Amino acid sequence: MPADDTIQVAAGTYVENVHLGSPAAPMTHPGITIRGAGKNNTFVVSAGISSQRPAGVLADIVFDIWSSDVTLEKLSIQHPEGPALGRDIGVFVSPHGNNVTIRKCDISRHRTGSLLEPTAPDSRGVMVLRAKDTEITKNSFSGNYEDHIHMPTSDSEISKNTITGATRLGIVIIQETDTSNNSGNIISKNRVSHSGSDGIQIQGDNNTVIKNTVDDSGGADIKLCGIAAVGDCVKPFDVWAEASNNMIIKNRVDSIVDNGSANSTD
Repeated sequence: MPADDTIQVAAGTYVENVHLGSPAAPMTHPGITIRGAGKNNTFVVSAGISSQRPAGVLADIVFDIWSSDVTLEKLSIQHPEGPALGRDIGVFVSPHGNNVTIRKCDISRHRTGSLLEPTAPDSRGVMVLRAKDTEITKNSFSGNYEDHIHMPTSDSEISKNTITGATRLGIVIIQETDTSNNSGNIISKNRVSHSGSDGIQIQGDNNTVIKNTVDDSGGADIKLCGIAAVGDCVKPFDVWAEASNNMIIKNRVDSIVDNGSANSTD
């Protein structure tokens, strides 16, 4: 595929795992747009184990993005019924994949059987690993991903998504290490419901969570993690830094738990 091209994907079902770039050649497909005929018409269904993420952990990644300026839109991205054989990830954006946009997609997991999470770490709808300026907007997330949106990253925007039924977290801004940058993210106007634990969980600093509706969470609707409550939040827990200087504004929620410091909550 040439750079800066648009691929129009016709209505239909495509069973495959799509790689845009690779660890050895991350910038193979910069600027590619993959556009379906609508999330109710164009289905990209996992073909099975496609990678390891991290090393030694088998992973089934439907879209594996290493290149920058990639756009996915108007697609249904699915892990189908049947047992999970590895770590299911709908869209994985790797560190070189800056300025990625995921828009107007349906991302869902339909795994069945007694072992939904055969590996650790576990399944993710979208995972953005240290890539900056990701935009995740106007998508729907459903099914039994452990976390629907899992973001060890900065300067990204998660907006106007419908997120329901994560077995653990709807949205999490996660702190990897004491020096990782998990700041400057904006989480706005999302509808997050029926998360097994927290609807939105923040481990980073200087993020904005505004005008979201979060309900029916198994834990807090919004949680800000803190050093004093080790184990309070998901691994790698909050042993390096507490959530601080985040702005939590005009959200429709029943519960906000703030174990961090200098956060603004209303």
